[in-house]
Amino acid sequence: MKTAALFTAALFAAISAQAADGDADPTYAGGTVVTQSVPSPFYQSYEPDTALAADGSLAVIGAAGTSAYSIATSLAVAKFRSDGAPDYEFGNFGIATVDFSDGAADYPAYGRSIAALPDGRWLLTGRIGPSPFEIGVARLFANGQLDLNYGTLGRARIAFSGSEQNVPGNVLVDGEQRAWILVSRNSGPYLVRLTPAGTLDANFGDGGKLLLPNSFAVTCFTLDLQGRILLGGVNFGQSRYDMAVRRLLPDGGIDTSFGDAGVTLISPDIRASAQQLRLLPDGRIVVAGNSYASAWRGTNYGRITVARLLDNGRIDTTFGQAGVRIVDFGSEDRSSSSPDTHVAIGTDGKVTIGRSIVEPVSAIRLTRLLPNGQPDAAFAPQGKRTLFPNTYSTLSLSRVLLTPTRLILSGTYNGSGVRTFFNTGFRDGDGIFRDGLQ
Repeated sequence: MKTAALFTAALFAAISAQAADGDADPTYAGGTVVTQSVPSPFYQSYEPDTALAADGSLAVIGAAGTSAYSIATSLAVAKFRSDGAPDYEFGNFGIATVDFSDGAADYPAYGRSIAALPDGRWLLTGRIGPSPFEIGVARLFANGQLDLNYGTLGRARIAFSGSEQNVPGNVLVDGEQRAWILVSRNSGPYLVRLTPAGTLDANFGDGGKLLLPNSFAVTCFTLDLQGRILLGGVNFGQSRYDMAVRRLLPDGGIDTSFGDAGVTLISPDIRASAQQLRLLPDGRIVVAGNSYASAWRGTNYGRITVARLLDNGRIDTTFGQAGVRIVDFGSEDRSSSSPDTHVAIGTDGKVTIGRSIVEPVSAIRLTRLLPNGQPDAAFAPQGKRTLFPNTYSTLSLSRVLLTPTRLILSGTYNGSGVRTFFNTGFRDGDGIFRDGLQ
């Protein structure tokens, strides 16, 4: 395992005590981009995820090879303290790995999602094994050691019948400490629920697996305060592709009171996809993704697009322009994967959206909207910022996080024989990035 030293990217100027809001935060990792590195896996494009713990620390999940460009991989988690520095007491000098191979040669495991539990533990999910893949789940203590009381000696495996590939999406942990995992399959997506002990929950779906309605491609989900399930994705029509949101009842049945018989389609452009769902305290729903006006090129292409729905699924026309805000950075950007849009909502209702792109430049796009969906000029001209242009190879943003004093960005990028976890923070003294905890 290789650990990179703290460094300052070339685009960061020398940081003084008088740094302005929106500049690198000198109180967070010294105002630098802080990193941890692992041997790169052969397969590099699997996306990272980040979770923020109650104590302000955060963990980024990815994959580590047994050597540079190795096929044999493990789930890898890098932890950073609340001050932004690596937590060298976590795992092996700041990085914990989870091996699912049980001795099998060249066994792959790629981290996909991570959740922070209230007691300081971490729940990990990933894609494991050869095709058609299984879903691997593990639970770690706060120090990065496996919680052997979870699943089978700290790990759980979720398998499906047939030869279809099984790809995990985001994970949520509810108030009863049950894990919910979105799983994509060609024949239709599933939502899986595990008990707090790491076994399939027999009280949900078919033995813990709920086959979701397959009228549109599901890319994300969340739960509301009533335990209802919100699904987001893209509806593939004959002449246009729309953002799609569906609501299910807690038992998995379609909530026909939502939208049009349970579904709302949002048509901001000829091609559009929903990739993130966020709930506001009053039940309204923020839907974020991409859109563009040309022939279909994939859900990882286009402009940042945000819509807002009322609790009943109707479009909230008081937001943006007739319920939608499109943020164009001057070109139709392309990322390395989908979903690629990350959202944080402050307690003031402002919406911060981040997206890493690889074309026309490698960079992170950031925008912030006022609660009414208009660009926040206090954040930047037209509410838009571009960070790290052409600085890192295959940059992948995993999460946008807000605390009362700063904005935090984390993710991974590729180097020569290594994959690097990064973490950096930006000042927010007068509300440039403020406020709330996402």
